[in-house]
Amino acid sequence: MSGIESSLSPAAASARLTWALCIATLNRIDMLELCVICALAQTRLPAEIVIVDASDDWQSHRDRIARIVAGTVPLIYRPATERSSAVQRNSAIAECSADICTFIDDDSLMHNDCMETILQVYEADADQEIVAISAGSGPSPLEIGGITTKPVADLSSRAERIKESRLGRFLWRELFLMGRAVTFIPYAGPFGSPIPEWATSFKPEIVPTIHIGAGRMTVRRSALMREMFEPAFRSYCPGEDFDLSYRLSRIGVICAVPSARIYHHEVAASRIRREQELVLAICNAAFLLRKHSPDLDRDRRRLALLMARRRIAELLKDSLTRRWRLPQLKAARKAAAISRDILAFPDQAKLADWYVSVQLNILRRP
Repeated sequence: MSGIESSLSPAAASARLTWALCIATLNRIDMLELCVICALAQTRLPAEIVIVDASDDWQSHRDRIARIVAGTVPLIYRPATERSSAVQRNSAIAECSADICTFIDDDSLMHNDCMETILQVYEADADQEIVAISAGSGPSPLEIGGITTKPVADLSSRAERIKESRLGRFLWRELFLMGRAVTFIPYAGPFGSPIPEWATSFKPEIVPTIHIGAGRMTVRRSALMREMFEPAFRSYCPGEDFDLSYRLSRIGVICAVPSARIYHHEVAASRIRREQELVLAICNAAFLLRKHSPDLDRDRRRLALLMARRRIAELLKDSLTRRWRLPQLKAARKAAAISRDILAFPDQAKLADWYVSVQLNILRRP
């Protein structure tokens, strides 16, 4: 009996679950190949690999991945109906049949015991209280060369030093608004819950969380039949993962297992510009309020207050990085104006289609 199986009760150890690797991809075939190689090196192989590709030459990508998989596990490779990570992930959910859906980015690499470690927790959860588990982060399990990474210098080294103290971390979160939790307005009530009592002393360690990033997210497929990614979002879909984490946490427990490690390489290809991402992130939040909020007057006030704080935060970021044209501040102002239109949109039945056109217009602007 393996070390992982020995930590389970006999009943839990016998209830082996299946998992599917679900990937939304766009123009990152070199990195996607490495991603699939790591999935096939798992100590618990996936029951299926489902890839939804928004690239123009998706057929050639499919052929390259099929040669790597070579019949090891079933491969489902589909063209995307939309260039939208949320729509692509929903399409992957519809295609798969495994117990657990595992969403990682196409530039993410799993350590070979990642899914066995996570499945150990799901299989020990006899009452299925836990609906979603985040993997942790770790170093690259492979040598990677010749692939351009995304620039990471959002703020200067002076700003980075702000985070070194407790006060600094508070300012980083509350003044610079660096963190999804401080920029998300709960539209249906409180969220998050403690992990079950049995999990507090479980090995590997299980920790509570309120946010699972879409690049390291695993979810019971039964929960995804109730709550899926927001289908109206397009392109990079900033905020899609926090929104789904929020809704999942209201029907069950979401948590993290830090020892289940994934490395995120952050490839530059197919990324949208920083300013576009900021505008979409703010507008997506406004859309969620318009779609779900039971009290729009209240949430208009909450969003207005958040936008006032956001303008200050983006001005500080521009200043600390010496971007004197103030692109972040201008993007926040643009997003605030669009958000007011979103919240004032009169027809709920036409909201999603209208908002798709709004996003496409944002993405077309220079």
